Amino acid sequence: MTVHYELPTTADFAALAGPHHPAITVYVSTSPVVSERERAEVAVKSAFDEAFERLKGTDVSGADIAAIRAERDRILGDLQLWGSLARSMAIFVSPDFSELFVLPNRLDDAVHVGSHFTLGQLLRAPSQDQEAFALTLSANEWTLWHATSTERAVPLEVDDAHDKSLDDAVNRDPSNDDKPRGGMHGDRGVQGDERKKGFFELYAKRVGDAVRHELAQRDAEERVPLFVFAAEPLLSLFIDRVHNGRRIVGVPGAPDRLVAAEIDEALREQLAALNIAEADAALRDLTEGTAGRVERDLAAIGREAAEGQVEVLWFDFTTSVNGTLDRESGAIEFASGHGADEQLSDGTHAGDLLPQLALLVMSKGGKVVTVRSDDLDGTVWSGPAMAELRFALA
Repeated sequence: MTVHYELPTTADFAALAGPHHPAITVYVSTSPVVSERERAEVAVKSAFDEAFERLKGTDVSGADIAAIRAERDRILGDLQLWGSLARSMAIFVSPDFSELFVLPNRLDDAVHVGSHFTLGQLLRAPSQDQEAFALTLSANEWTLWHATSTERAVPLEVDDAHDKSLDDAVNRDPSNDDKPRGGMHGDRGVQGDERKKGFFELYAKRVGDAVRHELAQRDAEERVPLFVFAAEPLLSLFIDRVHNGRRIVGVPGAPDRLVAAEIDEALREQLAALNIAEADAALRDLTEGTAGRVERDLAAIGREAAEGQVEVLWFDFTTSVNGTLDRESGAIEFASGHGADEQLSDGTHAGDLLPQLALLVMSKGGKVVTVRSDDLDGTVWSGPAMAELRFALA
């Protein structure tokens, strides 16, 4: 058994692709919180029990089932694995193959039994943003956080010269700044409200300057999004003053009592929502602005992917269309039942075509985005897959 704590690579997908009969695929949502470990263990055991039930009465030998059962036991008995969980786990087991991925993004619990591993959900991890910065901002303090695809959110060390709170910003030594000094205690009426507003504006500006400075050192290309956890008026004041190319998302609410695990959980949820919104917007732009570069037919997408014509492939990872794909020509042969069965009409084992197409697109330098059809606007999305071509159709 090989356990991966990094996102799957092209080599990993190459090893997982192709026939592995019988192939058991298990996706389980997990948690880094120790108290929730038992639920994940039970879910994995139950998934394998269901897989064994499905194998009864098939042509799979008793020796192959015994090999899979032994690997299941090794997985359940690996204390190091169960002590280092993230938000999901993807398990791929056949009689002579066993790979397990500990992943930062939330996946749906599922078990699949067939001749090929089901890779749709695994492709979700590397196809979407899994890294983010977060700012928890209140009058009492502010903290900058960083979460990556393999590490949970941790606070970042920042320059001690930055103002640490509203009081720091307001009461800074006047020789270093010409802004008004003084606290808000004793302020009354309209004048007091104006003074309070001015103090918050000053603090938001100081924090904005500090955050820009700190993030520029870590992500000069402004590739990683920033999520700002703050209550009003600080939330709006901060966002209004941070004008740059970075994606910034406000998360309303008081952040003072949030602990690291809660910050990480909230970040992953916000990242998922951002990924959905950006996929929806990209599809809308594609269908409204470049209709001649849109392909929806799977057979055509296969041919175009093999020729390196697909720029971006969106596919619904919750949907399966079975068949075979010739990676050289891109020719597709659908399984019986319009792709619903697991064999071709001649009995050849078939796998899910959508991940196969995705891997072919990636091998030709294209981009893959996994989606759920239910998350997208039906006026712009036409599942199970859509492709943006590099050149308009003739």
